[in-house]
Amino acid sequence: MSGGNGRELAELLHPVTPEAFLSEYWEKQALFVRGTPEKFKALFDRQRFDQALLHAGFDKRAPASFGIHAFWRNRHDEYAAITLSPDQVREALTSRTTVCVNDIGAGDAGLARFAAHIRRQLNLATPVRFNCYLSPPGEGLDTHYDARHAMVIQIAGRKLWRYSRLPATPYPLRNAIVEQDGRVRQSDNKPIKDVATPDERQFEEVLLEPGDLLYLPPGCWHNAKAGDESSLAMNMACETVGFFGVLGPELERLLQSRVDWRALVPASLTTPDTTGTMPPEVRGFIASRLTELRDLLGKLSSDDTELERLWRRASTTGALFAPSQPAPTVTLQPDTVLARTEPYPLVYAVRPGGPNGASSVYLYGANTEVGLSGEVLPLVRAIAGRERFRVGDVEAWAEGLRLDQAHEVLKVLVARGLLRPEPAA
Repeated sequence: MSGGNGRELAELLHPVTPEAFLSEYWEKQALFVRGTPEKFKALFDRQRFDQALLHAGFDKRAPASFGIHAFWRNRHDEYAAITLSPDQVREALTSRTTVCVNDIGAGDAGLARFAAHIRRQLNLATPVRFNCYLSPPGEGLDTHYDARHAMVIQIAGRKLWRYSRLPATPYPLRNAIVEQDGRVRQSDNKPIKDVATPDERQFEEVLLEPGDLLYLPPGCWHNAKAGDESSLAMNMACETVGFFGVLGPELERLLQSRVDWRALVPASLTTPDTTGTMPPEVRGFIASRLTELRDLLGKLSSDDTELERLWRRASTTGALFAPSQPAPTVTLQPDTVLARTEPYPLVYAVRPGGPNGASSVYLYGANTEVGLSGEVLPLVRAIAGRERFRVGDVEAWAEGLRLDQAHEVLKVLVARGLLRPEPAA
């Protein structure tokens, strides 16, 4: 993953620090950050909006998360949504409807990289995507909450936001809206019994201008209306996958090699004599799989290294984290300079060994996990925080390793995309 400086989150939140954001606001309460008109100029603009629609809108390979929608008021004065093609956007805007583009980063590589860096800097095991909203003057969306974290970034124009400072409910299952009669309804049209109608007199109000940011945790009520000119804003959404999204793929990875977990639940026939009973072979099959699953979960929960590996894999992998080109074959000389391929320290997990130290070391980055013998731990610790280093310096760090062994470790890290040789001066 290139094109980042490792400070995207800090620059986005400035003057609020990432540490203060996580401790005081993340998941807890809304945050408004006043910016300057120049703050997000390099991030996005209306021209890139149009280009992104054309790039992804007619691309059959665009991800399923990409989509263009128009929100318009129906005869009941309620917002309704329709799906648009890129060539229908201009007409929709002239009809005074808000246009929403989900996952606009599918058509703008710069936005996609920025979102990937934010995800990496927060160590999130969940997708981070940009949605974009283009609203004509006076238009927007009525009171609702979203089931995901959202950072609203005002690009052009102004938009009046009214919002609850605290979530109505923690991590709601789905988005919800407030109907005209005051009832709360989920996005699947089902009523919600345990969420009260918000008292909008208690909402906070802010006029977002270019360069401003508004963070809303999942479940924060809000509504927004553009001012006297069109408003272009982005919503950087941290999708709420939850722990099932982390644990599920890991369990599949561990269990799919077992024949019994690939097999079907045993087939059986229903007869008048068996309508009220479960066939013994079905009961036995399910019970055996649940026993195996219980044993596996017990093993995972008692192994700190496996827990860390699970988390590291989930938070350091993604489509944009992989190297864009195959790693070159490298011949190491003392004056060869190696640099990290990503703007982050190399993270690693250690499996403790006996009295002699670690038995295994696992390194993460560039969409990969590299497992090495525990004897390389001193070398890994030495290079983890360095942006670049000379191969000639490695001999002093490789305690317990022969120089040729240290060089082989470096070659592996280059081949797997964690390090890259810099061109000779």
